[in-house]
Amino acid sequence: MHEIPGGPALVDWFGFVPHFHDANLLEINLASGAPSRLVIHCWRITDKVDQAGYFFHDRHAVVTITLYAVKCISLDHFDKVPAIIHDLTITRVKDRFELAWSGSYGAEGALQAKAVRIDLTPGRP
Repeated sequence: MHEIPGGPALVDWFGFVPHFHDANLLEINLASGAPSRLVIHCWRITDKVDQAGYFFHDRHAVVTITLYAVKCISLDHFDKVPAIIHDLTITRVKDRFELAWSGSYGAEGALQAKAVRIDLTPGRP
């Protein structure tokens, strides 16, 4: 995550490398010959609970992951966005980055691109 532009700021905001568990995948924008992007509303789950027993969330942010020169796309349930992410990873695969996520609900898949950038906007969408 630290080799991706914007990755260190994401880790600083959350205090760890997030896996985006239960985050809302708000938008998937795929473009041929132009940057593609995923827009995600995520947060940090704390160890504090409310009176009903639900965990408090803090550090809300809208994270935009921009992918440049997308080479490979694999998507299931593309018609179900917004979606809920179960787990998301960004890994290096030879000369590409692979962004892959499983879904708790809705769209899930994997995208491979030549380059990736992460932008974070604190707060809710």
